[in-house]
Amino acid sequence: MGLTWRDLVSSAALVAMILAYTSLETGPGLVLLTSAWTTSAVELVLGAVCAVTAAADLHTRPQPRAGRIVRRITTVLGSIALLAGLAGLAGNNAHAVEILVVDMTFLWLAATLWHVQSIGSQA
Repeated sequence: MGLTWRDLVSSAALVAMILAYTSLETGPGLVLLTSAWTTSAVELVLGAVCAVTAAADLHTRPQPRAGRIVRRITTVLGSIALLAGLAGLAGNNAHAVEILVVDMTFLWLAATLWHVQSIGSQA
């Protein structure tokens, strides 16, 4: 399988997530990102783009045992990210946004490493 265009899209979404969170933490930045609530909404959308593009093949294709393990890891990370994003929305909580961004970074890393590991395979 190897790296795909989806890895580029998920990487761009992750960079946008990190920049959005940095904008929230550094103070007055973009108008849309002035509160944890709005930043959490933006992060949830970007996180969905990142997760779907990074890990879609893990969840839609038959996988060997190692792939099933990575699938479970990305499922848990995605669930944690979703809960953190919803907590950020419900509680206007910047710490929940931070958890969302860090968690999505690990989800992206797991999926990308799986793609790198599978370079040259026939999957």
